[in-house]
Amino acid sequence: MRSGILAFCAFIVSAVVFAQQPHAQGVELNAVSFAEIPRGEAVTVETFDDSDQVLKLKSLFEEELRLQGYTVSKTGRLILSFEARDTSGKWTGGGPNRLIEIRNQDNHTGKDAPDVRVNIFDSERGGLLNPKRDKGITQVAPSEFRIDATIEDRETGKRLWQGWSTTNDSTSGEDTAVRRTMVKPIIENIGKTVRNE
Repeated sequence: MRSGILAFCAFIVSAVVFAQQPHAQGVELNAVSFAEIPRGEAVTVETFDDSDQVLKLKSLFEEELRLQGYTVSKTGRLILSFEARDTSGKWTGGGPNRLIEIRNQDNHTGKDAPDVRVNIFDSERGGLLNPKRDKGITQVAPSEFRIDATIEDRETGKRLWQGWSTTNDSTSGEDTAVRRTMVKPIIENIGKTVRNE
């Protein structure tokens, strides 16, 4: 009976770990340490707005801080502030291959002829000498969800540390599991300098 319970618990733990791995793989962390962070000091978590999404993220920060052994207090010497941003993807390209461009002049009296240009060579859209083969999208910047966190000393007002995590997962702003995988490495690397981990 006891071995059956242990086996079931092991199965649940492995299922949770494997379920979170795909999310964690898409998260990138960067951090910069400006000064040594005083040990044993309480931390206050502050936000820049009080939307439901930000308040949920604040509770995740406080939970992860406690799990890492920090004391969370409203009057802590260390102030951890954070901001979450969701950036939509961008793309260019498509449409006609403009070999000839016609533009009107600023003066609309009809006295000046329109500006006519023939594209002989254009590395982005194609021209007479280099016709564009791909008519579809030429450049894509994926959507990005980013969390920035900073730690400041309440007594001196100095910024001690700054870290940020990013992911290209478009559902990150709403998915608690993804947000947790973004907050956890930030808290684990407080006081360290990290590049593209």
